[in-house]
Amino acid sequence: MKLLKGYRKYLYERDTVFATIAVFLVIGLLALVPLNTHILNPVTEAFADFDFNDIAYAKVGKKDKIPFDNRIVIVNIGYSDRAGIAGMLEKVASYKPKVIGLDALLEGPREPQSDSLLGKALYSIPNLVMASRLNWDDHGEHLEVKNGYFNRPGGNFGFVNLVGEEKGTIRHYSPFEEYQHKEYLSFGAAILEKSYPKQYKRLYARHKEIEIINYSRNVDKYLTIDGEDVLADNVVDSIFANKIVLFGYLNPSPNDVEDKFYTAMNPKMVSTSPDMNGIVIHANFLSMALDNKYIHSTPKWLNWMLTLLIAWLHVSLFIRYYIDAHLWFHLVAKGAQLISAFIFVALSVWCLDKVSLKIDMKMPVTVIILAIDVIYFYEALAVWLREKFGFKTIFHHKH
Repeated sequence: MKLLKGYRKYLYERDTVFATIAVFLVIGLLALVPLNTHILNPVTEAFADFDFNDIAYAKVGKKDKIPFDNRIVIVNIGYSDRAGIAGMLEKVASYKPKVIGLDALLEGPREPQSDSLLGKALYSIPNLVMASRLNWDDHGEHLEVKNGYFNRPGGNFGFVNLVGEEKGTIRHYSPFEEYQHKEYLSFGAAILEKSYPKQYKRLYARHKEIEIINYSRNVDKYLTIDGEDVLADNVVDSIFANKIVLFGYLNPSPNDVEDKFYTAMNPKMVSTSPDMNGIVIHANFLSMALDNKYIHSTPKWLNWMLTLLIAWLHVSLFIRYYIDAHLWFHLVAKGAQLISAFIFVALSVWCLDKVSLKIDMKMPVTVIILAIDVIYFYEALAVWLREKFGFKTIFHHKH
């Protein structure tokens, strides 16, 4: 009780409030300083795209608890030419799937006969969604829509752009993009509209510019068929009936990084190679939408209030030991940092895993780490202000 009483005393000290504010000022100043030195580059690049919540997918076995998704079939087109893809599409279309999605950007003409065969196949399948790409200019003001060589009138297209595909981990999915009062559907949204209208309406009603992908399955949790087996009639036609069939490039080999991206399911958290093909990312988005297992995020104002509260409580604790029990200060401070960081990360992972709620704990952990050093700087400033201007402070030189 004596310890708790001493701790409460420092909660309401003016120096505690000022030191807490100083923590956020330092964070703001650090954000403005470009850290481009060669020494720091490897570290900053390795952790720039790190997210504690990835542990929920990669480490706690979330994916192991998820059943096989028998609503989606993935056909690996590999390096097939256009005539081969045409044959695959026609055969699968004859098996009456709900929808077919072709994740291949068919740009420019190729061999005339192959182009003719593929064009015929594309134009004859009404429930086909083809891939397009949205290219924004450097300022994000002008949009070029690339539907590829087979841009037939009335064709169904969905853009395959992935949020963060240039250099980051794919954690988000843009279902819709709007430009000049026209709305463009993503590949996943266009497929959902064709196959499950109710689930599509639910997605549309969410009005989210960006959805967090609730990753649930690696490629082994989807039925995958090699395109050559489709052409050779080595598959049972019933496996395609009334299913979402996705055509795309697929290679689970870790050494093949073509059309592969970093995702939250990567078993290695930092400095890893890409782990998931684009077609499987689209499949995960569809599984999430079909199961209505969207991830909800805490609002920014709540994140900031939580961070402020955490900073205030920790600064108060650190100041209490810094002044009243300096011998134990470093032990208590470092212990509190480790324990608090572990609790916050564990809490965020649990919320994401159990209730599909994402809490961003980067900032709370950051303020805890910086708080000790900020107290040193604040003490020096407060003592200098007292000597120069009579500033009232609980700090003095012997600290």
